[in-house]
Amino acid sequence: SQWIAACGPPGGGRMVVTPRLIRHFCMMWTPALAAESMSRILSSVLGGWLGVVRPALQEFAEPIVKATVDMFFTIQQDLLPTPVKCHYTFNLRDPAKMLQGILMVNVKLALNSKEDLINLFLHETCRQFRDRLIDDTDREWFNKELSAKLNKEMPKASDPDKFRDIIFGDFLDRGERPYQSVDSEATCIGIFQEWLDDYNTTNPTKMNIVFFRDCVYHVARATRTVRQPRGNMLLVGVSGVGRKCVARIAAHMADYQCYSIEITRTYGPNEFKEDIKAMMLGVAKSGGKGMMFLFSDTQIVKESFLEDVNNILNTGEVPNLFAPDELEQVIGLMRPIAKQHGKETKDGIWQYFVQVIRENLHIILAFSPIGDGFRGRCRQFPSI
Repeated sequence: SQWIAACGPPGGGRMVVTPRLIRHFCMMWTPALAAESMSRILSSVLGGWLGVVRPALQEFAEPIVKATVDMFFTIQQDLLPTPVKCHYTFNLRDPAKMLQGILMVNVKLALNSKEDLINLFLHETCRQFRDRLIDDTDREWFNKELSAKLNKEMPKASDPDKFRDIIFGDFLDRGERPYQSVDSEATCIGIFQEWLDDYNTTNPTKMNIVFFRDCVYHVARATRTVRQPRGNMLLVGVSGVGRKCVARIAAHMADYQCYSIEITRTYGPNEFKEDIKAMMLGVAKSGGKGMMFLFSDTQIVKESFLEDVNNILNTGEVPNLFAPDELEQVIGLMRPIAKQHGKETKDGIWQYFVQVIRENLHIILAFSPIGDGFRGRCRQFPSI
């Protein structure tokens, strides 16, 4: 047998691997991406896209990416994880997801000038990085650093007071759902109240939500996340602050089914796997329509539940989840859709199914930061 293993450097909960084990492997070290390489990759993506949709703005791609990369490495150096801030871990996915957010914008409605591009960049950067910060001190530090980095590349481009409360969303028009700037908080409140009334009309369980300022911004952030492929969220807060309400209204606005497990006395790992199967098959039967899986820490009967969730987040599948006959059912279900995308072999169809699950099964975790459980789970299951 041949073994291929992967591990990160020791630290942050990772143990040192002994030389007695390492001697059996041919070692290959993958160093972290250098700033120049990251800038080249991101500027090629953003510059190429702007060159197609807005050639007049293409020249601003390089300074925006330079500010992004500088900010990313500054955050990595200064915002280190601590016992209280154990989720302060940043990697290459973060600037990539920020760029993905920029590419979602409706070009005709929200990208007509240099100021529009800068506001969009500042909004997406704040969503990807600032939303993870837990106190006003860190958030103000972030605002000032981001403004300084951007002004260094594009003089007088930003002021922390101007981009602190920027909102972008796709909820202004229920038809085409264009991703665009929202002019005010009052506009959001009116639209969200309409969606809430619609939710209460169509669902047996009513929700009573008061859209105060923080709630408005949380709902806007949630709708932005779930509209993206592989858009998953970790909602951290004590019980009763409205984590699940925000997730449910975001799912309703995106026209997604919100799936949640029901805990009984006999509920265990086998029942959890059956629920995961049901969700995956539901996504497949709908042709790839999104579905939200809302999962809270009070529903963790066994820690193995989180291992399965971690596997879905990481690879899109749970090992040995489907029996051979169920696997054939999945292949038969996905064959017509996969064939349209050039996947005709059994392995190709299965990989397409995994890709559909990763992109359209949106996992929303609602965890409480109180106690050691949250820190331990972040350390044990890094994909969370």
